[in-house]
Amino acid sequence: MFATVSVLVILAALIAMGLLTPFIVRVSTGEEILLDAAYFNLRAALPTLALVILLTLCLLIGSAGKKESLIVLGLGTAGSVLSVAFSPFSSLPVNISFPLLAAAFFAVIYRLLSSKEKTLKGTLRKTGSHIVHLGVVLLLIGIIFSTSMKLEDSAVVPLGEAGTFKSMGYSIQVTDITSGIEGEPYGGYSGSAYVSTINFDVYKWGQPFDSGQIRYISDFKWQQSYTETYIHRGLLEELFVAPKSVDTEAQTVELYVRKVPFMTSLWGGFYLMVLGVLVLFLSDYLAGKESSREDSLSGTHSSERGSQVNEYKNENKNKSESKKKRASKKNV
Repeated sequence: MFATVSVLVILAALIAMGLLTPFIVRVSTGEEILLDAAYFNLRAALPTLALVILLTLCLLIGSAGKKESLIVLGLGTAGSVLSVAFSPFSSLPVNISFPLLAAAFFAVIYRLLSSKEKTLKGTLRKTGSHIVHLGVVLLLIGIIFSTSMKLEDSAVVPLGEAGTFKSMGYSIQVTDITSGIEGEPYGGYSGSAYVSTINFDVYKWGQPFDSGQIRYISDFKWQQSYTETYIHRGLLEELFVAPKSVDTEAQTVELYVRKVPFMTSLWGGFYLMVLGVLVLFLSDYLAGKESSREDSLSGTHSSERGSQVNEYKNENKNKSESKKKRASKKNV
């Protein structure tokens, strides 16, 4: 627990430094700097791996034993070394972290299945904590895969033709482009925005995959442009399509396409963490009801014992008074 809290403190300090650095630089020098995701990923990598190793050891030592936990951790470490050597994922962060995350996933599942409690309260508490652990592992898998293996590209696609994004395995054919003014009248315009609507078909590895619609909106009132995008969330990846610009005269649209793997793991891990916390709250609620019931029962027993003591005292008092009366009669 001490090691875990220490690593969490270090991780929080690194993130806080990254968040405060742009503010300090702006106040002290007046310059604007932007720290992107790569800055945080690089500095948080080692503390996060340390947390994964601690999670694996702590879960297995308490259920399987020291020797077995060290064997599993050793296999995970050896897997990371081999993964770096052969590079099956073509990404160094993924090659290093995936075998260790797989070992942590095994530790969580093993501990979840091996833990046995006699009471419902104990079962819920153990299950809730392990569901949180499982959510953390899935969340880390989603973050590492999505940030390290995402692919993005853009291309200008004419109406009726298809733009091919070979590295992603997708091609997008623009089937219709319609443009016009929409919304309530504003100023000298008959509407509040000029809207271009693009309909398209998506092909995956040459096979029909899906159809979608995106919009490019130029707002007259606020004098800015924004888009309505297309997102397809699959089990293993997420496809994102947005218009960067639209040429209504040439009937072309510049498409921005991004493929992000394992986003489902990220969201699934987040929802599992929420579920685990709710289960823990339920176990605490049941524990509170059980303790209050025990307190009420102990109060009832103590009151019953008190009444019995009072009855016993009254009986002794009556007996002593009757003895005194008999003794006084004899004296008379």
